[in-house]
Amino acid sequence: MEANESKMVRFTEDQVILQQGSTEKVLYKIIHGKAIVYLNYGQEDEYIVGILSEQRCFGEFTILCGKPSIYTVVAYSDVLLLRIPEEDFDDFIRNNSANAIGIMRNLANTLVTLSFNINLILEELEQGKKIEPEKYKDITRKIQYCTALDPENQFRFTSSV
Repeated sequence: MEANESKMVRFTEDQVILQQGSTEKVLYKIIHGKAIVYLNYGQEDEYIVGILSEQRCFGEFTILCGKPSIYTVVAYSDVLLLRIPEEDFDDFIRNNSANAIGIMRNLANTLVTLSFNINLILEELEQGKKIEPEKYKDITRKIQYCTALDPENQFRFTSSV
């Protein structure tokens, strides 16, 4: 792969690679080692989403959607990564079709997980607090807006790939 800014980077065990809320438009591919994906890393309600191993990519959400990262990625062991900035992303995908499929799977799994978690939260709100129907609709509308599930707030992706 020819790249302008892509480079190999190393992280040591327990080092944060990608912080939830980050807006840096970078894709990472694990060359050696493993990383853990967290929601709410370091907080009381911390949740492990999964462990990524060699050849897996992460960071695609921010590059493709332009939204802040929805998770934190921490080195599980010493890890060597290929760092692909947004300006090199199209070339990377064009030259690495297997990674493109992996990225699509990651995004699909993320969408399914978010949708499932949102539905659980809404059910808890409706059952546990017996909130008013209008308040429930307002919360639902806000969640849909913030997660781009609202039909009026959909993204349209174009690519030169």
